[in-house]
Amino acid sequence: MKKIKQAKPFTLNDFMVRFPDDAACLEHLMTIRFGRTLECPKCKKTGRFSRLVSELAYSCPWCGHHIHPMVGTPFARTHVPLFKWFYAIYLFTTSHHGVPAKELERQLGVSYPTAFRMAHEIRKYMAMIDGDPKLGGHVEADETYVGGKEKGVIYRRDVEWPQYSTRSTPSRLLQP
Repeated sequence: MKKIKQAKPFTLNDFMVRFPDDAACLEHLMTIRFGRTLECPKCKKTGRFSRLVSELAYSCPWCGHHIHPMVGTPFARTHVPLFKWFYAIYLFTTSHHGVPAKELERQLGVSYPTAFRMAHEIRKYMAMIDGDPKLGGHVEADETYVGGKEKGVIYRRDVEWPQYSTRSTPSRLLQP
């Protein structure tokens, strides 16, 4: 009987070696999304695109057309460095219980709203990749309170309470 060899876990040291800076993260993103060589959408020639120094993009060697690997991803339109996004994804994929936004704030050194948005985008993307459907059909829930306060009702003010004084005499309370 053959033993199944388990994959070695991806440690923090492995992560730091593989993605030391933003350039390595962008290179990985370009390779994952478009491959090592790609056909230019403008001139239709196939080749390896070169990295632009001035922006986070790659350029066709023949016509100079730019390809932006971050467009259409959760990393688009953000000022957070790509390395921090990759590190946040690493934390999400290696954690057994999820990562709260407060933890991302501490680990990445970003503000809470930024950490919250990053966590939301990563969770949304992971749900899209995993294909987890939303709840539907017959759903059972134990010990759950569904509903809330009825709109337009002022509680404790619409009930007529007897107007007794604490100093009233016992004879007054007993009168019919």
